[in-house]
Amino acid sequence: MRYCKLTIALMLSFATNLSALELITASEDSAIENINQQYDINSLLISSNNKLGRYNKNEFEYRALSLEIENNKNIYQNNIDALADKVVAKDNVAQYFKDLEALVLKIDALEKEYEEKGKALKAEHQTIIDDGKKLKDARIKRNSELAALKQRVVARLTEELANPKSVKDVSLSGTLSCTTYQSINQCLTENENFIVKDAKKSDNFLNERSVLLSYKIVDASMNLDGDLSYRAAMTFKPAYNNKIESILNEKFGLKSAVLTLKSNVDVDWYIDGNKVGSGKEITQEVALGRHGILASYNSVGQSSIEVVEGNDELFYTFSDKSKKTKAQHSSATQKQTVKTDYPNVSTTPPSNSSEKPVIKLQPKSSMNEKVDKGYLYFMGLEPEAESQEKFL
Repeated sequence: MRYCKLTIALMLSFATNLSALELITASEDSAIENINQQYDINSLLISSNNKLGRYNKNEFEYRALSLEIENNKNIYQNNIDALADKVVAKDNVAQYFKDLEALVLKIDALEKEYEEKGKALKAEHQTIIDDGKKLKDARIKRNSELAALKQRVVARLTEELANPKSVKDVSLSGTLSCTTYQSINQCLTENENFIVKDAKKSDNFLNERSVLLSYKIVDASMNLDGDLSYRAAMTFKPAYNNKIESILNEKFGLKSAVLTLKSNVDVDWYIDGNKVGSGKEITQEVALGRHGILASYNSVGQSSIEVVEGNDELFYTFSDKSKKTKAQHSSATQKQTVKTDYPNVSTTPPSNSSEKPVIKLQPKSSMNEKVDKGYLYFMGLEPEAESQEKFL
């Protein structure tokens, strides 16, 4: 029957026999830094985020322009329908024709602007896709070099740990809570397994299967309350283990983490140029390292470059001004949503310079079918090829 338990442990470990036994040497750490600097992922992420934010704003204005054109066309059609009555009534017919002419010229100017914006958006879209490919290629090359470097580090560690002279000396200080009826030796003997177990936990080169080569209590004292302070010296045979693997993966960025992205409004979420979801909160698994994150709401974007070192939560808050902007444009934007009662508008940009953008009304069911088929891409443009659905 046990009368004591281990309560507090202050651990300090050191190696003596092989002082060169290190997880990452200074030269290896420098090589990791050189690889990261060589591909400069951070600059690529900043550029990609900035371009994506501008594109979302321009695409929002592009769709608004298409709605303005359609509104003016509806006004023109209503005026044409009323033209016969104006002529019969001789109600300022000359001015009526002048107003019709001005409206036709306005629609023509808007359509030309729409066409130019469509061309500019397609070029901007292609630039973002190209930047996404560059980012993807840079990440692949960087990760390949880091993985190759990691293999060399593992090979070095395996060789060093296989050396018969490779041992790990651990000095452990701690406190035990003993009964007042136990002697110091009785309390230490009863807790020897716990002391050894904590020593193994204190060092990355040790695990539960590490072989204990020597064990010695260097110093121990106990007060009248049964609190025993001790200092133990132990020697183990180190070995490559899961703790080392986990540390190396984190160091080389070969480990993933879960990001929770939150906002006070429903937003579109992008990571490294890829849309990963919509809503006030989403979770996404990403590799450790630098990532570009963008939250887009009502043509307003918030972006940041984050160094992901583990599971984390990030908040992107939009001001009341952004909400007011949404409310002010609600009458226009309802035409762009599936739930609107206003006829939907097709705003597909021209496929080449010789064509004009086609603007026509469509029944609500057509837009619902597009939703089902996945045509409402976050870019606002229907992709010409499947490869354009993703930046990376």
